[in-house]
Amino acid sequence: MRTTLVRAVVAAAAATLLAGCVQMPTSGPVVEPQVTSAAEDPPGISFDPRPPQAGESPTEIVDGFLEAMKATPIRTRVARQFLSGEAADAWAPEQQILTYGDLGDAAGEVSVQVPLSDINLYDVRGAWEGSRGSSELDLGLVQEDGEWRIDEVPDALIVPESWFDDWYQRVSLYYFDPTSEVLVAEPVFAPRGDQFASSLVRGLVSPLDDDAQDVVRTYFPPLSTSGLSVPVRSGIATVSMSGDPDAIDDDTAQRMLAQLVWTLRQDDDIQAVEFSIGGRVLSTGPGGSTQVNFDVGSAYDPNGLRSDTDLYALDDGLVVSGSLSGFEDTLGPLGMDGYDVRSIGVSVDGAHVAAVSADGTGLYLAPTEAPDGEVTEPVVGAVDLARPHWDHRDRIWALDRAGGRSRIILVVDGTATEVEVPGLTGKDVTRLLVSRDGSRIVAVLRGPKADRVVSARIRHDSAGAVIGFTPFGTLPLAVEGTGRIRDIGWRSPTAVSVLSDITDGSSQVRTTSVDGAPGEITTAGTTRTRDINTVLVASPVEGSDTYALAGRSVSNLTRPERPVPDLPRGLTSLTYVG
Repeated sequence: MRTTLVRAVVAAAAATLLAGCVQMPTSGPVVEPQVTSAAEDPPGISFDPRPPQAGESPTEIVDGFLEAMKATPIRTRVARQFLSGEAADAWAPEQQILTYGDLGDAAGEVSVQVPLSDINLYDVRGAWEGSRGSSELDLGLVQEDGEWRIDEVPDALIVPESWFDDWYQRVSLYYFDPTSEVLVAEPVFAPRGDQFASSLVRGLVSPLDDDAQDVVRTYFPPLSTSGLSVPVRSGIATVSMSGDPDAIDDDTAQRMLAQLVWTLRQDDDIQAVEFSIGGRVLSTGPGGSTQVNFDVGSAYDPNGLRSDTDLYALDDGLVVSGSLSGFEDTLGPLGMDGYDVRSIGVSVDGAHVAAVSADGTGLYLAPTEAPDGEVTEPVVGAVDLARPHWDHRDRIWALDRAGGRSRIILVVDGTATEVEVPGLTGKDVTRLLVSRDGSRIVAVLRGPKADRVVSARIRHDSAGAVIGFTPFGTLPLAVEGTGRIRDIGWRSPTAVSVLSDITDGSSQVRTTSVDGAPGEITTAGTTRTRDINTVLVASPVEGSDTYALAGRSVSNLTRPERPVPDLPRGLTSLTYVG
């Protein structure tokens, strides 16, 4: 049978950690996957644990059970042999993953306790739920045929953190925002190897938890994932689900397919997808093909439809666009006329620009390339506006630092409204980011001795209006040196890079997942520069270069081997769209 006691311990850990504004760990395991995750080969080490031996004591049975869960390739056949018959039939380790940094000695007989420390919990989809410093695993044992067996066991895979790092990788599951206009990536961990595609689909069709309400939605109805497998042959992933195909209209089918394709495209072994429910093929391609490629769902790109890699900047106060090898004038009013501005933010489609006035008190809005376009000033009377950001709905998010009592201003259709953001409003906020899909808000909070980066989700109604925010959590980054954060920028739809000083006069860029999951994300290129850099220019679009600026000096962090010329004199406020 499954134990309610141990489940209570695990559930209590999750509930405590997920309640309110959580202080997340400031250190954790370093994981290897890149920001743009793809299926990776599992470690080439196989571990076949021994089954229970005759005459083993209760603590030896528990030790053997915990050891058997480390079987590689990942399987639980041997671990199940340490359970009583009833418990073995009921045990569902796929429901949760519990990782631990250290494991204490097991003690007890009918009830065996095992101390655990540095605990992290992951839900059935592989999404990080929270951390806990220590807890105690309590397993109930009985005797069957004269041998001790575990009869009370949590529905969880309980493994060392190092084992989890080796055998699981960061990926994303794709859902829609509440308006169904854009896909939203949700970071999870999935097992490497042959189970990769099946695990992605099982995670995608698993029910969303309550925290996802008003943040994302799925077009998949509640489905049983028992036995769900996704074979991949000759590059084609075949996803066959049970259900009533007549209950699915064409719009629902297309959005289910978009979610599925964007999720499975992370598997490098897959080039096309065939999808059916109840025998009805929903993946109809050109010429009557039953397979579709990765173009499906491109209209819902979380980075926006255009999502180009052009750079924008101010050249002696005028808006220009291009690349570091050359910028050209833009034809809109802010590119041709002498508005006195100090920083800009460009809409995701590149059609509009928002510019902060030189004194930081106002925000101009104008088309980028229309010479006769109107210039409006939706924000006036601010104190110290930071560079504005845009989301895919053409909304502008502006931070008025206001001398340490920050205000968040949202500009919609040219009208500015102050938004109460619990955790930010009235605080000393120095930087603010909003994801292009409009689902996430990230900020830098100034502290007495050190800064910290916090993240939350933005709640929307079905019409796209902002209706609230989830509680903020601190991202697990240890800021070295002065403790001050210079800048932040998106490196993917789910990862943020943080620029800070190091005591030796250089700068460091560290990247972390916005969900607060432990472990730094390794990115291509370099994470350190010799100069004190003050600006980070980054984009969530795959293939974009990331730059760190120290005055006019530019460092290409993504491709450090490429020489980059200094910025031309007078060129400031370098940025990507968004």
